[in-house]
Amino acid sequence: MKMYRCTRNKPYTDDVPGATKTSARQGHYIKANSQEEAIAEMEKQFPEEVEVGFTAEEWNDN
Repeated sequence: MKMYRCTRNKPYTDDVPGATKTSARQGHYIKANSQEEAIAEMEKQFPEEVEVGFTAEEWNDN
C-alpha cells in the first residue's frame, strides 16, 4: 500500500491565500492501493462533496 495525500476540492468559504493550490489545502493522509482507492475513501468520509470531487497525490514524506 502507498500513502496518498488527499484534499477536498470544495472551495474555501474564507479568503485563504493560495487556497486553490493543493499544497495550501488541509491534507487527509490515506493508505490505499491506488489513487482511485484513496479518492473512494474520501468519498466515504465526505459524501456531500462527491460532486465537487477530491484530489489524491502519492505522498512521500522523506
